[in-house]
Amino acid sequence: MRYLKSGFAAILLLGTGACVTVTKGAETSAAPVIEYPHVKRPNLVVSDIERSLTIYRDILGLTASDVSTSSAESYSYPVFKIPEGAQIRGATLHEPGEQRVLALTELATLDLPRPSAAPHMSAVVIGVTDLASKFEQVEALGLTVTEPKIAGGVDFDFVEQAFVDFDGHLIVLYEVLTN
Repeated sequence: MRYLKSGFAAILLLGTGACVTVTKGAETSAAPVIEYPHVKRPNLVVSDIERSLTIYRDILGLTASDVSTSSAESYSYPVFKIPEGAQIRGATLHEPGEQRVLALTELATLDLPRPSAAPHMSAVVIGVTDLASKFEQVEALGLTVTEPKIAGGVDFDFVEQAFVDFDGHLIVLYEVLTN
């Protein structure tokens, strides 16, 4: 078993809801068929969930659950070393074909650690359409962005570009090129 060596991890697992695959407007109540091992979802710790939703919901187009407040008995307190009494709020984000692909956990009352000039320790990689337009919007927020780069895959080429969100999380976006 691996143990966390620092107080907060850039990728934090929160919640126990099962992943659900949505099929054309219908959600089944049966447990989804999942092959294991299975990566459930990355979870980003943020200082202001509404501000973060401007990126992940409004710009990137993920749909969001309602923001909810965790109970005092939340699994996250002891596991992730969140001080007792610190309020935890969260939301999950969904793709058109799958629910709960990314989560945001707000710890607004804590002074969250900020990444230093050291290499980023993790990244969330998200496929999008209209990459250039999304980066115009990200840049308008004043966030740090990289230059786009075209790369070749086995079956297709794609353009990728990255930014650092309001809380220091590295987010890499890519768009598959049609020609």
